[in-house]
Amino acid sequence: MVENPIASVYPGYGTVYNIANIIANNASHCGFPDKTAVIDTGKQENKRFSYAALNARANRLAHALTGAGVEKGDRVFVLLPNRVETIETILACFKIGAIYTPANFRLAAEELKFLIGDTTPKILIYDTEYSEKVAEILNQYPDLSAVELGGPTIEKAVEYHAFTADMPETNPGVVTAPDDVCMILFTAGTTGMPKGVKLTHRGTFFASLYNGISASLTRDDVYFGTSPLFHSGGITVFQMYMLMIGGTIVLEPRWSPEDALEIIKEFGVTYHFGIATQLKMLVQVDGWEDYVGSLRAVNGGGEPQPEELKRAFIDRGIAYVSGYGLTETGATGLNWPARTPDDPTLTRGSECMGKPPGFLELKVVDTTGAELGPNEVGEIIIRREPTGAAGYWNRPEDEAKKFRGNWIFTGDLGKRDEDGYFYVLGRADDMIISGGENIYPAEIERAILTHPKVANVVVVRGKHPKWGQTPKAIIVPKPGQTLTEEEIIAHVEKLLASFKKPRKIVFVDSLPKAATGKIDKRKIKEMYEEK
Repeated sequence: MVENPIASVYPGYGTVYNIANIIANNASHCGFPDKTAVIDTGKQENKRFSYAALNARANRLAHALTGAGVEKGDRVFVLLPNRVETIETILACFKIGAIYTPANFRLAAEELKFLIGDTTPKILIYDTEYSEKVAEILNQYPDLSAVELGGPTIEKAVEYHAFTADMPETNPGVVTAPDDVCMILFTAGTTGMPKGVKLTHRGTFFASLYNGISASLTRDDVYFGTSPLFHSGGITVFQMYMLMIGGTIVLEPRWSPEDALEIIKEFGVTYHFGIATQLKMLVQVDGWEDYVGSLRAVNGGGEPQPEELKRAFIDRGIAYVSGYGLTETGATGLNWPARTPDDPTLTRGSECMGKPPGFLELKVVDTTGAELGPNEVGEIIIRREPTGAAGYWNRPEDEAKKFRGNWIFTGDLGKRDEDGYFYVLGRADDMIISGGENIYPAEIERAILTHPKVANVVVVRGKHPKWGQTPKAIIVPKPGQTLTEEEIIAHVEKLLASFKKPRKIVFVDSLPKAATGKIDKRKIKEMYEEK
């Protein structure tokens, strides 16, 4: 006789919103145990991991963490690139109620020490590539346990696979509540001091669901995302959703446009997410069209997305999805697919990001919080439920400013037109006031990007003796092209009011990028803005 024949790991009491339990169900006979869940292109061999294998590996790590003294609510600090072991770490933390706390592995040791001091983790899991930084960290925090993937090169550390060897492959059986914090993801503050965003099981579940549904992903898709797994754009967009529905994700530890095209072709990628800069780099590779035959859609985000870029894909039958979100909302906000050149996100300008789906609410408000009418510019706010964060870790003052009642104040300027389409015009603190006129860098960037010789541009504030402030354009010409200030000014004057033209122009070979692949506007402002 079979004992308790209807027992299931999902949806056990209190665990309905825990994504690890959904993936465990996919690994059972009720799901897709033999289907490929993860393709890790960083592996020399055995790149494919089935749902059954992924769940078993995550369970072994979960038991190993418990054995090392990690308890419910403890932080697990992580310095790992996009590898299958990183996915395992996320799921293992979820399974035992620990808090996945990843950091940007490009940070200096001193910066990482600050984050560790702030979050007081029980254990650190890191890649051997970062062992030099970790050695410095462990000198300051000698009681911090350490697990090294690919090592160990540090005497105190345990090698990752030795750490999980001989551990049970059974579900650890820890019950989590929907509003338990499951992740702390760091986002930079206005002073440059990182803030830890507290995401709950419920919020992560709904954010993943929202993003995946709005992007029209299915379990037949092969998804390849470029965002690192210390970023919300690498987790709720769209990795977790794909694993929730039984799809396949492709991981690449180090992104380059040439490697990305090879991966798309080799593994039959159908949906690719990248920061707009990365997608621009893709289409600049000679013969890129020969590699994207399997693609049905790309998703761009993080930066202005010019019509020229969208047309490059749409003209080849590949939908272009414009995305907008922030860590505090679980990377949710807007996700609008354009399939034809007459889509509003092309014809109404690169600032147009489409409309939100019915289960997410956006507004544009003035400085008092009152909702503005069509085409009035104000701050974009997003309803906190159901995808929003629980707040900031140890930052009550910042939390009170960002999370106000049922709303998350994004700090982004935007507007809604009479047809209900939303436009993102840039950060509120990036706005240029010239002679009393408000100028939004995004619209100038869009105009400059239509010049056939321009590869990229960022507009910052410049000083003007008469008008106070003026737009200052930092421009990267396309390879082999030369540009003059006069060419740019004349081009902008054809498209925008004269007071919006950049009166200061700097030509550069490249723009600094953040670890996510986005243009690092903070760094550019430090380098070029005039106060």
